[in-house]
Amino acid sequence: MKVISYLILVLGVFCLIYYGVIISYAGIGSSFSWFWLAAGIFSIVLFFIIGYMIKQNIRLHGFLRGLIVLLFISGLSIFIFIEALIIYHGNKKADSNMDYLIVLGAQVRGTRITNSLYHRLNRAATYLKDNPETLVIVSGGQGPGEDISEAEAMKNFLIENGIDEDRILMEDKSTNTNENILYSKKLISKDNAKVALVTNGFHVFRSVSIAKKQGLTNIQGLSAPSDKILTISYYVREVFGVVKYFVFGNM
Repeated sequence: MKVISYLILVLGVFCLIYYGVIISYAGIGSSFSWFWLAAGIFSIVLFFIIGYMIKQNIRLHGFLRGLIVLLFISGLSIFIFIEALIIYHGNKKADSNMDYLIVLGAQVRGTRITNSLYHRLNRAATYLKDNPETLVIVSGGQGPGEDISEAEAMKNFLIENGIDEDRILMEDKSTNTNENILYSKKLISKDNAKVALVTNGFHVFRSVSIAKKQGLTNIQGLSAPSDKILTISYYVREVFGVVKYFVFGNM
């Protein structure tokens, strides 16, 4: 029990340190940073509770102890299974000569693309140069703090990086991944077109699953890198995203 309690303490300290790294790097409002703060505080409080129980020789009832162990093992197993799917699909390679790329939008600050979106667009531009017959759909509406739509910012980037404007189709109404794909489908004129979704590696599994749910059967993922400092946070957060979309029937 003492070994387990110290492992929990180490986990809590790691979470708090990582929270500090995230807010130092990306700011206090960084998405999902709250999780690491909450997990760190919870783990350290749990460490002291376990320590108190050991010191006072307090033992949980057998049924309750078994239930806690069962819930923990079940939760951990589900997490590992989903994470394995995310990692596996994020490392698959897309075929050459796809008919369309759909580049999924991400936040734009004013008119400036963010790191996640830069990696997606850079990967798309490289693919388009290597596959000159492929068309690209840039998908993303305009949200708070954005002076132009994500699609317009993406189009501008691709043109500046050597992609002909007549190869670029814009979808500028969507506000989430589900809508990205739903609205982009309307711009695909070819039946059973070969389509690759361009997004960061952690996001490929969910995106492709959503696309298949919406009827795009000839679909693949084209994985882009993620910000190295935020990678752990992205991959942990994505597990919750997969669960949410699965529960609500979107994938």
